[in-house]
Amino acid sequence: MVRFAIFGDTHGHLRLMFQLARFWQKNHGVHLDGILQCGDLGFFPNPDMLDKATRKFADRDPEELGFSRYFVRPEPPRTAPPRSDPCLERTLRGDASDLNTVRCPVIFCHGNHEDFQALERLPVNQVFVAVDVFDRVHLLRSGYIVTHAGLQLAALGGGVEPEGVENDHGLAEPWKWVGYRACERLLQLHRGAVDMLLAHCAPHCYEGGAPAYGSKRLRQVIEHLQPTCVFFSHHKGPIAPYAIGRTNCFWLNDVNFATGSGGINVCGNLNSGCMGILEWETSGEYSFDVVAEPWFAGVTPVNWQAGDSLRPGG
Repeated sequence: MVRFAIFGDTHGHLRLMFQLARFWQKNHGVHLDGILQCGDLGFFPNPDMLDKATRKFADRDPEELGFSRYFVRPEPPRTAPPRSDPCLERTLRGDASDLNTVRCPVIFCHGNHEDFQALERLPVNQVFVAVDVFDRVHLLRSGYIVTHAGLQLAALGGGVEPEGVENDHGLAEPWKWVGYRACERLLQLHRGAVDMLLAHCAPHCYEGGAPAYGSKRLRQVIEHLQPTCVFFSHHKGPIAPYAIGRTNCFWLNDVNFATGSGGINVCGNLNSGCMGILEWETSGEYSFDVVAEPWFAGVTPVNWQAGDSLRPGG
């Protein structure tokens, strides 16, 4: 069996994501084999490049700048060296046999709130490329596949494409949308070539009488490839799981705490549905469950940064 933790939009809250992964390992007595993150990672190496929406939230929540503060690869004069966080160092660089150490890679697709200029500067000949100072957080480029833990994982990042656009010619910031060329690459593969598809926005849905939403391009790819699972975030939820043929589609919430009416994080619960666990048997059987355990409910804005002594619910 292999085990993946799946997370929704992090928007810079990478330290919280790794803490949740560590807490899960401590409470279950086993290491994770991988972490999947559904875009809007908060990949802004240079805080001067924040988009308008991210800057607004960063004014209220400094952790929105988590990538530039703790994970950035310093490239003078554009970026400053990352800040030191002893707990993060132990979590990512500790003894590999210790359950306090998260030793697996993070695989993410891009969202619609990232530094797209910085993404374009990444090596174009690499389908799977580490973007952080720990060499732990990996971008899987849209339209490509990587094999990890014996599974075929594809990515299709970006938000819902503009209505009526047939291809990406003339689109400003084409990274922001589900890309035409990325879809074309995946449509050339045979059915069953992909086990899991990692997306940012939802595939177009019109089942159950609900209003239609999501990407028609993404849905076309799913109908063609019929992966076992699709994971996405982006939309305000909750969105119940739904099927497209043999493919089950799962939504993940933002990796953050509940907010008050003013948009300020309050001393309350983690967003419900922000973390899930996929357990995959070698036979191809799998289970996916949203994390809603006592330890999870015990993580608050006050204690999430605690060191090895914190074991919520334990």
